[in-house]
Amino acid sequence: MTAVPTAEARPLRARLRGGERLLATFVKSRDASVAEVLAAAGYDLIVADLEHSALSVGDIEGIVRACDAHGVPVVVRLPASALGLCGQLLDCGATGIQVSDVTSAQDAAAARAAVHYPPVGSRSLSLATRAGRFGAVSAGEHLTASLQSTVLVGQIESAEGVAAVGEILACDAFDALFIGPSDLSVSMGRPGDLRHPDVSGPIETVIAATASHGTPLGIFCGSAGEARQWAERGLTLLAVSTDLSMLGAAARAALGELR
Repeated sequence: MTAVPTAEARPLRARLRGGERLLATFVKSRDASVAEVLAAAGYDLIVADLEHSALSVGDIEGIVRACDAHGVPVVVRLPASALGLCGQLLDCGATGIQVSDVTSAQDAAAARAAVHYPPVGSRSLSLATRAGRFGAVSAGEHLTASLQSTVLVGQIESAEGVAAVGEILACDAFDALFIGPSDLSVSMGRPGDLRHPDVSGPIETVIAATASHGTPLGIFCGSAGEARQWAERGLTLLAVSTDLSMLGAAARAALGELR
């Protein structure tokens, strides 16, 4: 009898598409020990932030190795202008890519092409990589495994992205969409005011569109309380804070008790 895999053993893509609630946090520190601490704490995935940090492809490889020790997958967030790095990042062993500020069906198609091998995309193949187990698997096995397991997330964080969310979903390029509320508030002319109708309204538009299409939806949460509220709304990919924000908050709290 074949054992039923535990949640931890199931591929991230299957967990995401299955509607499981997944808790993540962003990593900006170049020290892989920080990512390892967070993986050991029990997060479902780590989002390594190649957009708002000094992280490099080499740093991502170290972060992936650190998280591998605890069976925690790593998704790399990067801007659309850096899609050329997708192959290298996935070759390092990253489980997926999260593309910032997707604003059109063309953006979605470009992301899919960069992340997946032919015939789905145009990613170049090398088996002399961590992802290819340094040649220990055949090209056919590697391509099949990649197509089944590689995660692609599209981030909606601008007025243009909200307006195009229907056509973006229609492309079926993404395993999930993800709302970036801070940048969305800036795009809407209400920096940081996430409760203003000009910001909350577009968020509701994305929630309704993804629910209708059956696509999982995530959002950045500044706190566990925010994450609980969004979970109650049906959002399933909840990225709570960042490594550096949590470190700063813990340091300030300790000093506040002593001064």
